Amino acid sequence: MKEKKEPRWQKVLLVIGMLVVSIPAIGVSAYFYEKSFRDIFILLIIVTSCFGMTFFSFFQSNVFQALHYDNGGHLSRFVITFLMGTAAACLLPVLPDAGWILPVAALALTLFSNTVTGLTAYAGLLCVCAYFAAADELTFLMYFLTGVLFALLFERLDNDYKTGAPMSAAVVIYVAEIAVNVIIQSHGTPTLDALVIPVMNIFVTFILMLVILRFYCAVVIDKEKGRFLRINDQEYELLAKYKEEDRQTYYNAIHTAYFAEKTARLLHMDVDVAKNGGYYHRIIVLECRKQNKSLEEICQENKFPPEAVTLLQEYTYKSRPMKMRETVAVYFADCVVSSIMYLIEKGEAEKQDRDYGKIATAIIRRKIGSGELNNSEISLSDLGGIEKIYTGEKLYYDFLRRE
Repeated sequence: MKEKKEPRWQKVLLVIGMLVVSIPAIGVSAYFYEKSFRDIFILLIIVTSCFGMTFFSFFQSNVFQALHYDNGGHLSRFVITFLMGTAAACLLPVLPDAGWILPVAALALTLFSNTVTGLTAYAGLLCVCAYFAAADELTFLMYFLTGVLFALLFERLDNDYKTGAPMSAAVVIYVAEIAVNVIIQSHGTPTLDALVIPVMNIFVTFILMLVILRFYCAVVIDKEKGRFLRINDQEYELLAKYKEEDRQTYYNAIHTAYFAEKTARLLHMDVDVAKNGGYYHRIIVLECRKQNKSLEEICQENKFPPEAVTLLQEYTYKSRPMKMRETVAVYFADCVVSSIMYLIEKGEAEKQDRDYGKIATAIIRRKIGSGELNNSEISLSDLGGIEKIYTGEKLYYDFLRRE
């Protein structure tokens, strides 16, 4: 069963529909805000250019796999968020600028695309809102930088959904900005009435942030965790069939996944991605040959998450350098496991005094010296931690000897 993704024709219709709805809506709003026809015409040209650039950024990021999570296959989420942001940009100018809740649009647009695309769209919407309200430059900068702050704080949510620290930082900074803005506009003596709208703004903004984050967790993060849980199960058909057909490949996968998972857990990498790479780094190549299909086709058939596909591409394609830390963890795990299994096969397992920890360390240092990791994101601290993991491992090497 293939994952449900929007076909190309549907994406084209979504973009056309978004432009047909948003641009005329801004033009009509400009008329009601009593802008001249000359200004409306210039505004529509600028808005069309900005919105066009936004979708160029989206599709270019999709081509280069730079979108967050699975956003490339779900343009509708971005389009709906964009249209809601357009409505907010057209309606909020009727309120004082202390009541604008537009920064939440920066958060939502970024989560459903990526940082560059989300902030490009947000900048266009904020320009429209500020123009309709005839806001000054400082007001525009305050809301623009607040949107950038929200986007960066929640740019990539981890699988544990840790939002406490980012949310606290966002609350403190946003409250401080609104408070300063109110004090300046009231010339240092804010009245009780002047505080009503800012307080409501802060309350509504963070309620909406919580709603957006919870929705994102439900439709994206939890969904990906479920996919990893399914394909990282040793009973999953793609992995389990090698237990009967090719036991050497199967045990290599099991042992590599063990070391890759342990490395990822201790060095704060993505455990699910590393474990998945450990299981399928060789199996995926064998399946490509058996089925005469590309790596991407097999990954799509088995619903591999984008991060897992990227790791397997980096590991498999020699023309593509290893960059992800998780790829390096799988690379070291496979080299160590393959070498030790080879020694065992040649009868070296009978040498009970052999120190497999030292062998593993020697293998790792040789691979580091080969220059294959020069383009990776792995740090010297990570490399030192990896050596300690393999040097300190004792029981599992004994387990390998018994295989």
